[in-house]
Amino acid sequence: MQNERLIKPVFRSPADVVRWFGAIQSQDFAGSLWAIGLRMREACEADVERAIAERSILRTWPMRRTIHLVPAEDARWMVRLLAPRQIARMAPYYRKLDITSRKLDRAGKVLHRALAGGRQLTRAELYSRLNAAGIATDAPAGMAHGMHLITHWALDGLICIAARKGKQPTFALLDEWAPRSRDLSGDDACAELAKRYFQSHAPATISDFAWWAGLAMAEARRFVWLIADSLKTLTIDGTEYWLTRDLAESAAAQPPVLLLPAFDEYTVGYADRSAAVEATMMNSVNHGLAASIFVNGRVAGTWKRSISGKNAVVVVPNLLRKLTNKERIALRRAAERYAAFLGRTLVPVRGSFV
Repeated sequence: MQNERLIKPVFRSPADVVRWFGAIQSQDFAGSLWAIGLRMREACEADVERAIAERSILRTWPMRRTIHLVPAEDARWMVRLLAPRQIARMAPYYRKLDITSRKLDRAGKVLHRALAGGRQLTRAELYSRLNAAGIATDAPAGMAHGMHLITHWALDGLICIAARKGKQPTFALLDEWAPRSRDLSGDDACAELAKRYFQSHAPATISDFAWWAGLAMAEARRFVWLIADSLKTLTIDGTEYWLTRDLAESAAAQPPVLLLPAFDEYTVGYADRSAAVEATMMNSVNHGLAASIFVNGRVAGTWKRSISGKNAVVVVPNLLRKLTNKERIALRRAAERYAAFLGRTLVPVRGSFV
């Protein structure tokens, strides 16, 4: 939790948080906003949304064909480094869905024309442009061709997710949305990715890093060896963990009680989640991917929220083990912190916290 910056939040801006991690999973948009807010000294949901609108961070598909928030200046080199692997893995699915190279090329030209000049369009608006050009966005067996086409061109670095229009995300040309970017390639890019991962996720194994980055094990080992001088290893029960030297030399701190969002990096960033989730609880928390309550660094239950009226939020915990009175009080404070992040008042369910 220390390197995850969950014990003592130090960051002052959303961009600082995302830059520290390199990438934060964001398929659950609201959850990813809270994942960032948890790691800031002071934050509200509007601050994180503003960072997206102001283009310091953006959403795209840098790894595992999954939407992540990344620093705007890093989006291009991350996609360039990792996308070829993802595109190659999709080839069998493209053949099955009859998504040919010609269809992809035509779609890319349509998307470029639609978005050029600083335009931002929703997915429905892009689908309309594709359909008008004779490129179907629906397919047999209910497979959504349109999303495959959009994702492909995000992986290619042509487009990215931009600001929201109402509640809908829009898309923009990456070169226009984030024109200023770092130019990393080759071993420099590989080393930077490994550095970001281990500074934010250590202690972790090479298997964990391979999972997070969507790399083959041989590739992951090579990436790690590029920064090996800045790391050290620790072997526990025959498993080798890599950790940053400052973490190895620092004193352990008491983890707080936390409400973590679904797909938080504290769990989704690892192939092996047994350090955070007991085996008997794995199914109850979707293998560590559900919005979960953490006590002393380990899962103690799940939680859900519902918006109530204009100014309130209801937080409902589902405990998987009994909490002490002290832990229940800390859980109430964690829920109040979440409500404050939303700019709302907490409405607790009777008996949930005390």
